[in-house]
Amino acid sequence: MADPRPWVLRGAEPEDAAFLRALYASTRPDLGLLPEAVRATLLDLQYRAQQRGYAANYPQARQEIVVAGETAAGQLLTAEQGDDLVLVDISLLPDWRGQGLGGAAIRTVQDRAQAAGRGVRLQVARDNPALRLYRRHGFGPAAEDEVRLTLHWSAPGQAPG
Repeated sequence: MADPRPWVLRGAEPEDAAFLRALYASTRPDLGLLPEAVRATLLDLQYRAQQRGYAANYPQARQEIVVAGETAAGQLLTAEQGDDLVLVDISLLPDWRGQGLGGAAIRTVQDRAQAAGRGVRLQVARDNPALRLYRRHGFGPAAEDEVRLTLHWSAPGQAPG
């Protein structure tokens, strides 16, 4: 699929906090049947836990907002770790999924990694529909457990990670 146009990545700012919370909520349709007050509380707790986990595990992460046209459409969170660029999180609002924007962002991460002589590593839940997207972009298995897969991409001619 061709890259959607126009789109850019820009650094996340404190003013993006409400957008990032709403984006996180959009990735949790499994909580949709809960009463609204319970759902809101649970989403807030889980969002804060996710952010603390990211900060603890990837303190130097680069958080960017995916902007399509003039609209914040998602986020991209990457971090350098060992020989790899880790794709910590890529999330898009539902209206932007399936339109090529995620693939374009992944290609950007791959281009950055290749320019730095790195591979790209990520983890994904086994039942996440994005698994097909990652495989289409050349990611292969590196490790697994009962719930998650660790996938790795190496640039052509680069030794697998």
